[in-house]
Amino acid sequence: MSTQPTTSGAPTHTAPAVVNVSQVEPRFGDWGPGYLAQHDDAAFGVVTLRPGDAFNNHLHNHHEESFLVLDGAIELWRDRSERLDLVQGDFVRCPAGVEHFLRNTGDTVARAFFVKAPGVASDKVDAPWVPSA
Repeated sequence: MSTQPTTSGAPTHTAPAVVNVSQVEPRFGDWGPGYLAQHDDAAFGVVTLRPGDAFNNHLHNHHEESFLVLDGAIELWRDRSERLDLVQGDFVRCPAGVEHFLRNTGDTVARAFFVKAPGVASDKVDAPWVPSA
């Protein structure tokens, strides 16, 4: 992604018009979050979880994060007390300040499209906690 100056002098980000989810490169090799696009107003990506994988409990102070399950089965916990068992097509929103933990409970790879809005960089706050199995 590159930046180009606008007539006002403020930079604007340029990115491909179309990005396929198959082009996402997960953070940890073959699993974890990977971004399709990141901008000041929102960030878009796909989180990939292999069977048994978990994405650590965390929260965001300034943006909300929403998930749409594309494949597989995902257990999502909000604020350590609300367990949601999600399958393909399920959507869930985690407002700013709400802790969330994700785990693949199925026997196949699970993927979820996510949106963080606004796209605040370095807004992830780790909140160590793992629910009972």
